[in-house]
Amino acid sequence: MLNRNCVVIISTLLFLGDAAFVDNLSQCEIKDTNCQKNLFQNILKVQSKTGIPEYNIPVFDPIILKDVNVPVLNAANLTLVEGKLKGLSGCVFNDFTTHVDSGLASVDMTCDLTLSGKYTAFSDSELIKSVLGGDSIRGDGKTKVKIEKLNMKFDFKFKVIKKDGETYLKGKDGSLSYKYDVLGKVSFAANNLFMGDQDVSVTVTNLLNQSWKLVMQTVGNQLMSKAMERVKALIGNLFDHVPTKYFISEDLSAYVTN
Repeated sequence: MLNRNCVVIISTLLFLGDAAFVDNLSQCEIKDTNCQKNLFQNILKVQSKTGIPEYNIPVFDPIILKDVNVPVLNAANLTLVEGKLKGLSGCVFNDFTTHVDSGLASVDMTCDLTLSGKYTAFSDSELIKSVLGGDSIRGDGKTKVKIEKLNMKFDFKFKVIKKDGETYLKGKDGSLSYKYDVLGKVSFAANNLFMGDQDVSVTVTNLLNQSWKLVMQTVGNQLMSKAMERVKALIGNLFDHVPTKYFISEDLSAYVTN
């Protein structure tokens, strides 16, 4: 059983850890988009490898993925058995705007992401057979996907609330919406892809690379949903748990709606 001294020490360490994070935040005027952009850019860079446990914010670079099913052109079933999505810590915030009057925050960011890991795949699609001139395809090996200049734009709604005498920006559940576009290119690599006894890894990955824009219409949605989970956890939990006085210079009491 922990004695009283241990409890005091642990509580003090937790308090200091919490204070250390918020005390390193810079205050921005609510309409100063450049300041807010730089603030969240710094948080993303500094906290990416550790997350922020006291606010239930997980590590967001890398993102560990397991047993993610990804349809490819509706012609092949691919499962990422275990993998890592890297690059979020290097994302560049192009814009970060908080509209306190309407309760809407908008973010624009660009990232270079790399997904790598173990995969399994199977296809007996007639389309695949006709293109490759053979039988069904099976795969069980390693894969890598590089996405250059992935631009993500998303909006989420919030309201100003007061709790224990402090104001917070409380995100509204289910209000996150996003869209994305690849401003660079996407490249695929994989090994151990077979059609019968023939290794067709190079042939298939060449086809994917030639048609990456079409492939991203299905693959991209799966990757984006995972990336958005981390972005939502970062910004949403910070808004929910950090009083606005630590990052907004104005008193927002006049906007409280709860």
